[in-house]
Amino acid sequence: MFISVISFLKEAPGLVFWASALFGTVLFILRLCATIIDGFSEELHESDDMMIEDADKYHHHTGSFKLFTLHSISGFFMMFGWVGLACAKQLHCSQHIAILFSFIAGFTTMLLTALIFKWSQLLVSSGTRFDIEKTVGMVGTVYQRISHKGQGKIQLVVDGVTRELLAQSHDNHSIESFCSVEVVGVLDYETVLVKRITLL
Repeated sequence: MFISVISFLKEAPGLVFWASALFGTVLFILRLCATIIDGFSEELHESDDMMIEDADKYHHHTGSFKLFTLHSISGFFMMFGWVGLACAKQLHCSQHIAILFSFIAGFTTMLLTALIFKWSQLLVSSGTRFDIEKTVGMVGTVYQRISHKGQGKIQLVVDGVTRELLAQSHDNHSIESFCSVEVVGVLDYETVLVKRITLL
């Protein structure tokens, strides 16, 4: 397969470079716009600003290194295309040299993008993150009825801030709205296990 790709690049390098450059640039701009819009959305919804959009983002909190992401892949194609075009059209390099420099530029961009995202996560202050583990043992109020085998919502105060979390009953018994509950466990980054209690 790799040999066939190299053969195609030799036959139509300009077309491949243009397609890669346009595809990568469009994808990069779309991802950038989505990131900016998501940032504004988080500012407008303070109660959700420490929640993560999906499990993948949740794992980014650890500062883990991930080379293959949409950001890095779009960066690879964008730089592969533009550097290839620059080498072929402006510097008049041979096809082999243009392809070589394109791969180097694309891979370097991918690596740098992954490192930037890793470092940016490490710069996030732990004091600004909501650690759901802190809620274990806390007492809250059922905001939305918890069905016996489903989910509801609770409200509780964590570090002086009122939080709204998804909740499940730990004993599979339904819990009505406005009942007091105690958090007894954590299921994931936004869902807790609760039990009904009676406040004296």
